[in-house]
Amino acid sequence: MKITKTLMHTAIAVICWATLMACNGNGIKPLNGTLEQPMSDTNAPETVVKTMENAVIDSRYENIMTDEDNKVSVWSLMKIDDNNSSEGYGIIVVKDGIATAFPNIRHGNNPSAHYNTATKQMLITGAAMEGTGVLVEQPYILVFGDDGHATIEATIDPYDMQQEALSHAGYKVEGEQITLYNDKQPIYTATNTITDMGGFDDQAVWIGEQIAYDISGDDIVVQITPGVNYVVGKVLLYDDMPTITALVNIDENGKPTLNDVEIAKESDLDE
Repeated sequence: MKITKTLMHTAIAVICWATLMACNGNGIKPLNGTLEQPMSDTNAPETVVKTMENAVIDSRYENIMTDEDNKVSVWSLMKIDDNNSSEGYGIIVVKDGIATAFPNIRHGNNPSAHYNTATKQMLITGAAMEGTGVLVEQPYILVFGDDGHATIEATIDPYDMQQEALSHAGYKVEGEQITLYNDKQPIYTATNTITDMGGFDDQAVWIGEQIAYDISGDDIVVQITPGVNYVVGKVLLYDDMPTITALVNIDENGKPTLNDVEIAKESDLDE
């Protein structure tokens, strides 16, 4: 009889705890992530690797940035030859006339670069994945050795950024409104304007398809736009959702951490 009472009390306690947690959550649900695994293991085509064995800049390359004061420039490989594209891979960094090739960095269509004069680091970001409605960027931090050659000091895999954002983010649906939360604090309420998609899906809000970076200054700022999943169709829509920005740091384990999370103004977003 004692065992039965103990089990009953334990079950009641578990139910009460679960109910309390649900109430404390005020209906806040976790966001969902579209990226299922890390992306950094993707390597450039062999033709790109062979082309860049000699880090010589010619007409096949396009200039991403040039800082004449610090004698540094960054170039992207656009084509192997007149008939073959680089498929978005291949970066050359030049410092004081010394070139270093990074065939496995994917620059994509609109890469950017910035040289931090205080830390002597080069920041580069390019598209790890892009397409209609999709832009997933990956940033790299490069440093220069005593011999002038550059090495990758750190990078942020898009999957790791997604997972870090998911650990803080939540949402709540009330009628036609979606409220976004960061660490259980509301940061934005969007009103749905889409009426022909059958309403919100049970898993309504996702991130992972739109992760970009602003590296125009000395800090790395991530820009994440959530998408909405509806009952009709299997595509995320972004019409009513804001872009969320955060200052990015990299911890001692090489993982990203986020600070100063806020809703971006249109003037803050890259063109």
